[in-house]
Amino acid sequence: MNLEEKKIPPKRFLYLLGMFWTSVICVFILAYGKKLLLDQALCLVTLFSAYWVVTIISIMHQRQIGKFTYNGTTYRNLFMVSLISWILIIVTSYLPDYFGPILLIGFLFVSVCESSLSLASCIFMDLLFCFITGKNSYVLYCYCILSIFGILFAYYLKEQKHEKRIINYFLIGLIQFVIPCIFYDFSYGKLELSAILQFVGLAVIYTVIIYFGFGLLVSMDEKEETVAYETFTDDDFSLLQDLKMFSQGEYLHAKKVSKLAGDCAKEIDANELLCSCAGLYYHIGILDGEPIIDNGISIAQNRCLPYPVVKIISEYGGILNKPTSPESAIVQIVDSLVSKVEAIGDTMESSWNQEMLIYQTFNEFSNAGMYDESGLTMNQFLKIRDCLIIKENLL
Repeated sequence: MNLEEKKIPPKRFLYLLGMFWTSVICVFILAYGKKLLLDQALCLVTLFSAYWVVTIISIMHQRQIGKFTYNGTTYRNLFMVSLISWILIIVTSYLPDYFGPILLIGFLFVSVCESSLSLASCIFMDLLFCFITGKNSYVLYCYCILSIFGILFAYYLKEQKHEKRIINYFLIGLIQFVIPCIFYDFSYGKLELSAILQFVGLAVIYTVIIYFGFGLLVSMDEKEETVAYETFTDDDFSLLQDLKMFSQGEYLHAKKVSKLAGDCAKEIDANELLCSCAGLYYHIGILDGEPIIDNGISIAQNRCLPYPVVKIISEYGGILNKPTSPESAIVQIVDSLVSKVEAIGDTMESSWNQEMLIYQTFNEFSNAGMYDESGLTMNQFLKIRDCLIIKENLL
């Protein structure tokens, strides 16, 4: 199943355009007064154009395969990070060699991007900066290495849930101190005490900024997921209203699946917001009729639903693809059970009959190997079953 988006929504297009023109303006500011020769200017234009073509393709692809910090990002945070980074590059042009806040730029990009895009963006900025300003090769090496180290360390902190152990920030300060010192010595043939003291002060300042700023940036980006999912699950959201107008029965079914899927996800520490949202739009393809799955994917993409939700819709009922995540398995289980209970209706005379139906359905799913690719453990499978059993009524 191809989940490639057929178009770029206007909001994302505007953010991409904003990133492009921000960088154009900042590069013009850097180049102003440098008296570049015609061939140099043409080389600069060629490099810059090629970079942006590849970057835009990469950004679109990374979102499609779910590699952003929040897979459904509107690119707002990416635009802000790009803007701040270019401003820091301009500030660097006014600072002495080796004093630029290059390490900070790496941490900025990692707060919202995956590794390859962060590294490519930072290294390109370093190369472009040194090319335009005519810095020597030692400055270029220093800034590229700082970018690499900064990005690697930022990802380590991110994986550690930005845990603020002193040793981590001591190592960051050490990186910011040692690397400029090494290349300063290579460049000038000696390392004076005054320069050492300046590099110490610089390392302390940048480390303090990272200590207080990086966790805040990551938290802000993570909160975007919560805000977005709350928007998509709000009763006033236009797509949900479309479903309600199309069929009151389908709307009530979706609300029930959403609530139960969220409860089950919470029980096994899966993504509760994702399950609640995917449960609402699992049948959304019904708005356009057959083929339900293809139409569901198209509708979800056009309304900018997050990639994980689109992925779950593509695995609807395990018809074309079996569930490939615990969240997809949860939604499929709950939807199947609620559909069965609704079909039986009032003949479901007791909670005992409902419990037997749940046991029977789970056994069928297990024997069919429906969740072999979902990563759902047997213990989680049983917890989901028990969570649904204690519900008084699935109708």
